Amino acid sequence: MKFTEEQKKILKHDPEKHACILAGPGTGKSYTVIGYISKVRKEYPEKTVRLLTFTRAANRELMDKIINTGQDTVISSTIHSFAISILLKNPGASGLPEPIRIADDWEWNILIKKDLSKRLEVRTSYIEKLKNEMSASWESLSPKEDPSVPPEIRARFMGLWEEHRRIFGYTLLSELPFRFKIALESNPDLDLGNLELIAVDEYQDLNPCDLKCFRILAERGITILAIGDDDQSIYQFRKAHPEGIRSFPNEYDAEVYPLTISHRCGKKILEWANFVIQGDTSRAQKPSLSSSENNPEGVAKYLVFNRENSEAEGVCRLVKWLTEQEKIPYEEILVLVRTGNIAKLIKEYLKRAEIPFADPEDYLNILESPKTRYLLSILRILINKKDSLAWWGILELTKGIGQKTVNFLYDLARANNKLFGEIILQEMENGFENLSRDKKLVQSTVEKVFDIVNQVEIPKSENQWGRWVNKQIKNEKLPVPEEGFSEILEKVDEEKSGNDMDLSQYINQIEPGIKDVMNAKVENRLRIMTLSRSKGLTVRAVIIAGVENGIIPHPKARDYQEERRLLYVGMTWAKEYLFLTRCRRRTGPTARSGRKNVAGRRHGCPFLCGGPVNETDGESELKILGV
Repeated sequence: MKFTEEQKKILKHDPEKHACILAGPGTGKSYTVIGYISKVRKEYPEKTVRLLTFTRAANRELMDKIINTGQDTVISSTIHSFAISILLKNPGASGLPEPIRIADDWEWNILIKKDLSKRLEVRTSYIEKLKNEMSASWESLSPKEDPSVPPEIRARFMGLWEEHRRIFGYTLLSELPFRFKIALESNPDLDLGNLELIAVDEYQDLNPCDLKCFRILAERGITILAIGDDDQSIYQFRKAHPEGIRSFPNEYDAEVYPLTISHRCGKKILEWANFVIQGDTSRAQKPSLSSSENNPEGVAKYLVFNRENSEAEGVCRLVKWLTEQEKIPYEEILVLVRTGNIAKLIKEYLKRAEIPFADPEDYLNILESPKTRYLLSILRILINKKDSLAWWGILELTKGIGQKTVNFLYDLARANNKLFGEIILQEMENGFENLSRDKKLVQSTVEKVFDIVNQVEIPKSENQWGRWVNKQIKNEKLPVPEEGFSEILEKVDEEKSGNDMDLSQYINQIEPGIKDVMNAKVENRLRIMTLSRSKGLTVRAVIIAGVENGIIPHPKARDYQEERRLLYVGMTWAKEYLFLTRCRRRTGPTARSGRKNVAGRRHGCPFLCGGPVNETDGESELKILGV
């Protein structure tokens, strides 16, 4: 890649000084940062440098670019992975049950949440609210209580929470940055691996806890390079705010390097997107993003349909036009929505039209199936025979073992100040003689697990753990998972999630890895997903459905301006074709998306009013296109 004059200024930056790269969509920030880090590594080989991203999808994209540019000396990982690596390097510093064990979604929803609900004798909705309250406290560093939760339930929950996770030995992913912050604050001698420079991509998505961590690292002499775009800050649900990157230059006395030339979006697309984002009243003044002279003109249209069914059918007809007449591969088409109801209807019409698409729900169903969960629990126990959540999962998946048995083992662990997994092993040696019920079934279940575990030997190193797991399954040493899971593991391997990891770290990455696979391009299939999930994607054609007042902006949105940024982000993934659609009236489930308005008149998205692209009748436009 030939660097622009803006990018060349970054390459000359003094690595001893903090810097902020303000880079709009498609401005080549990733290649520039990779080039800069590679240059620093060559000129200062003694320097230890890390490149961090907020999401795994962004990290995957960076790793691909690192490989494509041949800069294999650049090390990239997510912020969460970085925090975990430091905590693992400093045993006891986290204040968490060790070894650190992150509960995944299935374990939270099927095991933990339900069990806490039963022990507290409250609805699971209260447990979910209290968990969200805790997460918000960790992320914002500013505790705020949910007024719908009675104080006495909160007090009982907090007492039970500490006991429960100590006995089952788990933590939640959202707590890790908070524990990293505590470890940094409490341990001046924390081993950071001689780090001297950290480049943080997608800096606008960091929350107060993340920001505090990097501030402490800077105070310890580490240079921080913040890379991002306040216009693309869309994660307020985890307490992120664009002010984080806006205030960075003053807070760190940092050099500022704007990148203002987009090499991605068609000119008409970028003009429309610029109009949307420039209406953000909270936005800092800065130069408009401009198209590179090599960018295509682009197609940008706002199509209005009479009803939700004609809109869904219209999306299918657009896809057919793009693939058959414009020769766009399915994998280069992205259909985005604000709500799940609209996505569900469009999927039904895609199936009727025999248009192949990748459905993220298929992957999640495979991950959460009993056969896959049993295999994952076996792998966890293979790694750590005392893994309490894994043993709990095995008992949950075994037909005939009831809640009273789990409660008895839990009480035994509490009375003996031991882990649930330790009690399983202890009782196994005693033939589970203390169990008054399910005794034979529990014993045979545990023995069966050890029959499997004892015939599998974990290699000291392996670059493709998914391939290794599949080999053990093929050799009948590990149980067979749900059909499709072995293919998913291979895809996770392709995403390079297994590099430089032991098996335990790899298993921790399977769930987020699968979510990456859900977003990744699948040959000969288009993708349909929510706007918030689409971050980090770039395609030739984007269709955003349901772009109307009451859906975008969403009435329950935390921040009206973030809704504008969310639409802007979706629009700027398109290189050549951008279609927004809406309805004049809606009935059925989609009428309840956003602001409920069944059969009532609907209006265009206010973010688009007065913009460079006017509404046109969808049916008329499709006829002009010949579909």
